[in-house]
Amino acid sequence: MAGRAIGRAILVFLIIGPIATLAADVDAERTWLIERFDGQITAQVEAAVARPPKTVTGRMAWKEAYTLAALAEMLEATRDVRYAELFVKLADWAAAARDDRQNRRDVVRGRIMPAWGSAHYSQGEHYVFAVHTGVIAAPMARFAGTVRRDPVLSKRYAEAAERFLRIAEEAVAVHADQYTDGPGENEGYLNNRRTGKLLPLNQQNALGCAWLFIDDATGKPQHRERIRRLAWFLKNRLRKADDGAYLWAYWPPLDGVGQGFEDISHAAINVDFIVLCAERDIVFTGEDLVRLEKTLLAHVIRPDGSVANTVGGTGDPKNLAGQVLRWGRLATYCRGARERLLEMAHTLPLEKVHSSPLGLAHLVAACNRPATTAPTSQPARPARLP
Repeated sequence: MAGRAIGRAILVFLIIGPIATLAADVDAERTWLIERFDGQITAQVEAAVARPPKTVTGRMAWKEAYTLAALAEMLEATRDVRYAELFVKLADWAAAARDDRQNRRDVVRGRIMPAWGSAHYSQGEHYVFAVHTGVIAAPMARFAGTVRRDPVLSKRYAEAAERFLRIAEEAVAVHADQYTDGPGENEGYLNNRRTGKLLPLNQQNALGCAWLFIDDATGKPQHRERIRRLAWFLKNRLRKADDGAYLWAYWPPLDGVGQGFEDISHAAINVDFIVLCAERDIVFTGEDLVRLEKTLLAHVIRPDGSVANTVGGTGDPKNLAGQVLRWGRLATYCRGARERLLEMAHTLPLEKVHSSPLGLAHLVAACNRPATTAPTSQPARPARLP
């Protein structure tokens, strides 16, 4: 019901515009985006599965996880079985790398876990990081939800959907004891079992995204309260710039908003979490998406077209420019973001950035329906899942 309502609202916003021209332009862009996506994605999958399934270096979380997410998002946007086939191939390879299938012991927990550990970020100690679990499990649950909602896909991929959903559920359960309510009345957060410290925002919310997609796939709000509390924790640590844009630190403290700015790559995880929550009426609203759009258009992408390293507009524009397309889920609801990111997609060297297909998939989804609003106006409330 909500999805149909937002569709009518979008039409009201756009009815006064040149609809036919917009539709033609969007269709052409969508075709181009899919062609660019197809030109990269198969090679990424084949290169991955040609290697032994291992995660000790942490590579899977920041390389193949992007490929998994790109395929899951493109399947949701197009329902094309080509992407389902590639997803199953890569996800089975990723599942084979889990610690319980490789007989690798988590040194901190003292046992073998059904998730993807690494020794790269922990001074040589093999440890399962919540953020790694989140970014690998989330697309598996996303795939399961898409298949379960689509009768055609279900006939062919129901068993795979159940398999990947089970893998995702087992993996996120590893981190159940890292969650704590507080410190604010409606807040919640995750800590690092190895250090005892609060996790950075993106590391918490990567797991939050996996929880969201698992709940979507099961149709049960099993993780909803923890998701809501993580969302409040994040929202309460967003700072408002003079122009109304949201700014935030990479690792704010428990008791304040912190200082400095998060890099745009890790920030993309938080942006994703905010949009997903807004779609499901969890804490964030259309007003928050407008503020994020201002962050993107006024701070991240500079007037000369270069891309800053941080959400505050600082840093060498050459380092992380290719990651800006990962803010693309915002483009479904914010017209200015969609138009600017489409321009960036035409100018960035996408073939040099492993995460490019994920950004392209987000933009394909954005082209499926016109974005709701100009960047300075208040959008209608994002749709929940049908």
